[in-house]
Amino acid sequence: MKQLTKKTKSDIIFWSILLLFMGYLFLTPSGSNTRAWLSSLTLTSPGNVVAENQAVLKTDWQLNSTNDEEVWLSQFQKPIFINIWATWCPPCRAELPSIFKLEEKYKGEVDFLLISPDESLEKLKQFGVDKDYKTVFYNANGVTPKELVTGSYPTTYIISQDKKIILKSVGAHNWNSQEVHKILDQLIKDV
Repeated sequence: MKQLTKKTKSDIIFWSILLLFMGYLFLTPSGSNTRAWLSSLTLTSPGNVVAENQAVLKTDWQLNSTNDEEVWLSQFQKPIFINIWATWCPPCRAELPSIFKLEEKYKGEVDFLLISPDESLEKLKQFGVDKDYKTVFYNANGVTPKELVTGSYPTTYIISQDKKIILKSVGAHNWNSQEVHKILDQLIKDV
């Protein structure tokens, strides 16, 4: 029987480790968390992406919170940061820490609505408990305003006090960035 060369042994070890790692990433629950963490390392700022038409929200939106409150979008009188996301979405989970940092910085000045339209409150509550997140999550109770309908998660909107869409961004980003601070600072100043 022919002996394996050192290079062949090395190749077998390399490909075995790579396949095990890929199996871990894509076939295990903790692999999903690792994928989200790896994604978070590559997040960039959304840049100066300002909504082209700056549409105004014309219809209200009823939401339920993980605090067991029922709220309407019209109740919020400050600038609003809306993130449409889902617990099953790795890019959504990857950007959450930057949103939490932004929320901490602008607490009391900007309303943060992290909305998972199609997931139950129980699932959102359990997600918060499992991850030890202290923020409030929302799900939709009713029809999403047409200006906020999206076919992609995550999608984020920054909305002025008078319900004008200032920014719409599809995809995961680092939301605790200078560009976003400038937008929010200006909206707060305009209140």
